[in-house]
Amino acid sequence: MSDENFRLLTRLLTQIERILRVNQLDKVSKEIVAAARDNLIIGHV
Repeated sequence: MSDENFRLLTRLLTQIERILRVNQLDKVSKEIVAAARDNLIIGHV
């Protein structure tokens, strides 16, 4: 189970980095985390 959580966290952080880079931002906000989360495709919830 913890491997799945680590993989999900890694994917979330990757999405956050991508959003920051695309939008030329340097700070993480709640909105960026929410957008990154919404972009993740999660198999089973």
